Amino acid sequence: MTLKFSRLEDEGIRTSSLIKRFLFIFISTLAILTGITTVIYLSSARNELLLIENQELKNTSAISKLIVKSFDSSVSDVLFLGEISSRYIYEHKNEAKFLEEISSFLGNKDYYTKITIIGSDGRVLSQIVMEKKEPIRVQLNKKNFKDNPDYIKTFGIGRGHVYVSDFQLDDGVPVIIFGTPVVDNNRQKKAVLLVNYNCKPVYDIFRITFEHKTEKNPSYYIINDEGYWIKGPKREDEFGFLFSNRKEKRFDYVYPEAWKKIAIDQTGQIFTKEGLFTFTTFYPIARAEKASEQSDVEFDNTPSNQIKSFDYCWKIISFVPKNLCTIQSTTRLKEFLLYDTALVLLFIVISWIMARITLKKEYAEKILAQLSVTDVLTSLYNRRGFFLLAEQQLRIAERIEEHMALFFMDVDDFKNINDIYGHQEGDRALQTIADTLKKTFRESDILGRIGGDEFVALVIQGSPVDTETMLRRLQANLDISNQNNKKDYKLSVSVGVAYYQPGHKQTIDNLISVADKLMYANKRLKKKN
Repeated sequence: MTLKFSRLEDEGIRTSSLIKRFLFIFISTLAILTGITTVIYLSSARNELLLIENQELKNTSAISKLIVKSFDSSVSDVLFLGEISSRYIYEHKNEAKFLEEISSFLGNKDYYTKITIIGSDGRVLSQIVMEKKEPIRVQLNKKNFKDNPDYIKTFGIGRGHVYVSDFQLDDGVPVIIFGTPVVDNNRQKKAVLLVNYNCKPVYDIFRITFEHKTEKNPSYYIINDEGYWIKGPKREDEFGFLFSNRKEKRFDYVYPEAWKKIAIDQTGQIFTKEGLFTFTTFYPIARAEKASEQSDVEFDNTPSNQIKSFDYCWKIISFVPKNLCTIQSTTRLKEFLLYDTALVLLFIVISWIMARITLKKEYAEKILAQLSVTDVLTSLYNRRGFFLLAEQQLRIAERIEEHMALFFMDVDDFKNINDIYGHQEGDRALQTIADTLKKTFRESDILGRIGGDEFVALVIQGSPVDTETMLRRLQANLDISNQNNKKDYKLSVSVGVAYYQPGHKQTIDNLISVADKLMYANKRLKKKN
């Protein structure tokens, strides 16, 4: 470490300056690198999120279309079952033939769990349950459906219409009840057909088409208009409105921020702290009406006041957790950070080298600048430096009306010192004179060596300069220097002083010329004495 610091000092570089310059370069470079990485990550994350948003809009639209298709198919099934039921009851077909038709039609449609035909008096005329994909007739009981809401609402609709209930429990299993009137040949309602449907096709759409056993895929849900799960993240959370122990199992309890938008809008997207939600709305009753109207069965256009098509809906929701919305960008960010770490280590070295090079350059430039205006031997201003500063100070003095005095000094018998004691001793004598001048004059005064043994001092102040005091101080300092040096010769200088007064147009050359003449007059006087 000592060698390192020594080398730095030899190069004119302070360790503290080097550290400051290094930190400035390194932190600036690091800030730029961080900014670039942040911009790239945010741009990548936004693009990735846009792709996911577009994909989930397509997915929820596809799910909605498949559910509509499945629902339309079920409506057609119910209408066809209604026609079979009409033939069975009013064409007096035997029950075996009826079961054969039912079995042939339903085939693998095990999601229809129960078929019930109820007469106009509320008595059950026939009831069939599906067991292991086979229809089985249930022994009739004396239960009357006259007060049953599904029976009442179905009996209230016209021929060709299909009633759709909300979810309800059938032997502990959530089902939807489809209903359609059973009419005779005169189109008179004589009975009602109720079909229990357990939504298996809807779940199959999610399971087969969209859901995969991996945490890197979105989740797809269905909730009702009250926020209860119909198809939820956990089976035990579904159909909370049907089970007393699941009343708190609701979407809005888990995702309250997303629910505020989903509950109001029919379709859209919202990005929350949990992730991206994409949703659309499905109206079972309205869809059943439209599917009924488009079927081949004769449709009675008389509306039913008992059923309001848009009072009941499902919300089909796609959910992509926040960490999955930017999974590729996060992976890319990790790669960037790995590269950045290597770059940071490289930047440390480069910043240190750059800091050292720039400081060396500045130091070299400073030295060159000083050499151009400084006398190397005495460290006073050289002729060029003195004139630059003196001319500048003269302009200031003219503007603010300051007084100046220019001292022109020449070393007495300097040639003899060189001839007798050598040029090295002559250089030391000049350095001693320069040191004496520095002690005599103020730091604000301009000192220079403008010739071999010629020195100048420009004194500036607001009032006339007390030159007599300064000359006495100069002589006193020379006496002290001669006593301390203990040389065989005594140093002395001849001095001439020129004055600048505000309002008088003068130049530095004029002042030097005047002072030079007075200095030689002083020198002649000394020799004469």
